[in-house]
Amino acid sequence: MMGNIRQDIIHNIKNIPGWHTRRKIVIIECDDWGGTRMPSKEVYELLTAKGLKVGQGWFNMYDTLESKKDLEPLFDVLTSVRDRNGNPSIMTPVTNVANPDFEKIRASGFSGYHYEPFTETLKRYYPDEDVFRLWEEGISSGIFVPELHGREHLTVQMWMEKLKEGNKDLLIAFDHGFTALEIEDIPPPAREFRAEFYFTSEDQKSFLVDSLKEAVSLFSNIFGQQPRVFVPGNGIFHPDFEHVIAGRGIKFLYVNRASAYPDNGGELKYRHMVTGQKGPHGLIYYTRNCAFEPSDINYKGIDLTLKQIAAAFRWGKPANISTHRVNFIGGINPVNRENGLSELRKLLRAIVHKWPDVEFMSSGDALEYMKNKN
Repeated sequence: MMGNIRQDIIHNIKNIPGWHTRRKIVIIECDDWGGTRMPSKEVYELLTAKGLKVGQGWFNMYDTLESKKDLEPLFDVLTSVRDRNGNPSIMTPVTNVANPDFEKIRASGFSGYHYEPFTETLKRYYPDEDVFRLWEEGISSGIFVPELHGREHLTVQMWMEKLKEGNKDLLIAFDHGFTALEIEDIPPPAREFRAEFYFTSEDQKSFLVDSLKEAVSLFSNIFGQQPRVFVPGNGIFHPDFEHVIAGRGIKFLYVNRASAYPDNGGELKYRHMVTGQKGPHGLIYYTRNCAFEPSDINYKGIDLTLKQIAAAFRWGKPANISTHRVNFIGGINPVNRENGLSELRKLLRAIVHKWPDVEFMSSGDALEYMKNKN
């Protein structure tokens, strides 16, 4: 009982500061699209049998590159409900635009890093499917509006360093196209090599600046438009990089309320942030206030998300729902996709039933509206 009361207080307090609106806006920000995770069920079982620490967490167990079988039913669910204006629900796929090119890295003797656009990874994973055509259909219909998650969802420099050192387990994972391995002697913020913008020395910054520039360029080339929103992988991003993305047209930077950045040899420091704050280079910071993770073993249904949405609306905030691709992917376990989409359909139906005046918006459109209003 006391736990529920404390949870309700937190839901409300976090929505008090920052921008306000009377409109009931719902945003669904879904991280990790485009990037590889576990290549297949067979690879998961093989690495597990070899004793590698692929973990029992839901990401490595269920998440893999999206396929036609994932996107088609997802789009069906998104179009199954309509808001007050007759518009379908909208998902913002927060996208990594590149992945490691394993063959070129191997050919270099691990002396140089190489990547491929995620559109090429899609062709390699699914040569008989035109998966990106579905992306384009979702974009043109306005239900799948991508924003930027970075170039790769990978701590590239640290990963390459450990490969060069000859870490046996990491090389086995590499041979099977898997990067998110837990190994020893890795700082906790870089666990499983997922935090793209984590670094331990100043001389690593120039590589990350280049990766940011290339990420924006790749995004523009792939989608034919500039990203407006940037969501750093694992929420780690140093203020020194803000001028890079601001100078390339990005307007909004996702931050946690206690936003982490590396300093002093990799030690994390924190800035306390509020939605609507403006940075020194013109970027506007924003946070999320709701969560929806049906693949998580601790998931207990849509009620918690609905409570978070209610708290957001109570304090005049858009409901920005944080979720991840893993919840809607079935390439490793089709039941995972079925469960995730079933829960998403329930959530969307409950939203339009409980708040008939709700409006679905993409991240970029909602943030543009809030900026202009406030």
